[in-house]
Amino acid sequence: MKLTKHYVERYFERVLEKALPNDRGPLELKSMVKGDMDLRMDARQINNMSFISGSGSRAKIPMGKEHLVVAKNNTALTILYV
Repeated sequence: MKLTKHYVERYFERVLEKALPNDRGPLELKSMVKGDMDLRMDARQINNMSFISGSGSRAKIPMGKEHLVVAKNNTALTILYV
């Protein structure tokens, strides 16, 4: 799944609850977010995200117990609180 710049910014703000590091490049930030998402999601959520996000329609997919990922066309757009 692709991650937008907006998604990465909101992920740091809403999930990690810390400021976006200025000393990291965009690819490293996306890698950090993907790694953290893998730790927070169970296998079922990961499978659902892969299936639903590629469907072409806009979807809200649970991530962990407290957040929803808004995705469209296999791209994470933003993250919301449940």
